[in-house]
Amino acid sequence: MLSYQQGGDRHGKKVVFLHGFLGSGADWRTVTDKMHHCHWLCIDLPGHGGSLSCQAVDFTTTVAAIRQTCHQVWGHQRACLVGYSLGARLAMHLVCTQPSLWHAVFLEAGHPGLTDSHQRRKRLVQDSQWAERFAHQAIDEVLAEWYRQPVFHSLTDGQWADLIAARRDNHGPAVAKMLMATSLGRQANLRAGLGEAFRQGVVIDYLCGEHDNKFTSLAHSLWQHTGIPATPIEGAGHNSHVENPDRFVQVLTQSHALA
Repeated sequence: MLSYQQGGDRHGKKVVFLHGFLGSGADWRTVTDKMHHCHWLCIDLPGHGGSLSCQAVDFTTTVAAIRQTCHQVWGHQRACLVGYSLGARLAMHLVCTQPSLWHAVFLEAGHPGLTDSHQRRKRLVQDSQWAERFAHQAIDEVLAEWYRQPVFHSLTDGQWADLIAARRDNHGPAVAKMLMATSLGRQANLRAGLGEAFRQGVVIDYLCGEHDNKFTSLAHSLWQHTGIPATPIEGAGHNSHVENPDRFVQVLTQSHALA
């Protein structure tokens, strides 16, 4: 079972938060501090935070570990899912494989899957190179370049420095294994599965910062393919739940699934 933190109202609606690559369940504190009416569960993904010793093998085993952790806390009760980046991709797998377990799914800046084998091979090569660096180089060195990637272009110099400081406690070999186990290059195209879960009645909303051009475009494409709506988070880039937590929480709590 994975490490987790929980809080809020034990009798409130159940909601599980899944963090992004290099993060931990504690990343959601700015959100959970404002959600006292829910019973929230923030899970540390394999190789991260308190789940350092839990090794990910692939998407299937990672998703099973998340599901087992939720079951340990809530039994067979349905819950809501909120995932950021890697956590959003895992949330997509969870709702595609067992839609009946979830009232609602909120996807923050998560990729629904590359659409052809050439793109997947290219991404797997890129992630392999990053994983090699995380496994063998000084973590500060790798983080400094990781957060200079185009997807993080909206970060100020101060935010960039803060992220490096916050992430330097990661164990390089452990996150390298997680990166390879859940590489976008190994992920299936989940658009059809998401559309089917949405048609079955699962509330799905795609959240992205208004300055996150790449994922705003992906959100529009997902809407065209599936009808799943997208909600912009004003004044935010890739990590909108940190950059504008008040608006992020407002979007969650306005949904009838978490109201």
